[in-house]
Amino acid sequence: MKPTFASTLAFLPILTIVSAFEVSDVYKKTLGNSDCSRISLTKGHILHATCINPGYGTLYDFNLDLNGCFANYLGTLNHVTNGGFAASCSSCHVSGTKLVCECSAGRGRGTKHNEVELADWNVIQVNDESLTCGSTAGIEKRAAGAQARFFVA
Repeated sequence: MKPTFASTLAFLPILTIVSAFEVSDVYKKTLGNSDCSRISLTKGHILHATCINPGYGTLYDFNLDLNGCFANYLGTLNHVTNGGFAASCSSCHVSGTKLVCECSAGRGRGTKHNEVELADWNVIQVNDESLTCGSTAGIEKRAAGAQARFFVA
């Protein structure tokens, strides 16, 4: 039997469903769309959150050292792997899902106030029994004068 255009179209809904399962990976959720509570920061860089563990539906206490996720470049927090921001930022705390810090802009240049939304697109991932730094791909810095955002370094 020779395939026809109509018979080929009959398989499209099946392919769409399969593709949707690949995109919506239940084991990788952002902090922004996970069921998390009691989000806090200790030692100025350790993020704590109690979240529903993806795939299991049970509560789990997560911890993540944000030094592995952010760097301070001239007073601006940036999403960078192993950035070590806490060495040059102070008074860091979490307000809701925002990381708030005062970061050094360099010797004699003072500090800059930073507010980084941790619930944004791909900043922090809630994985199977762990929080991880999300990918930096596709994250850009806002125009000058706007609140601190990320760029790929």
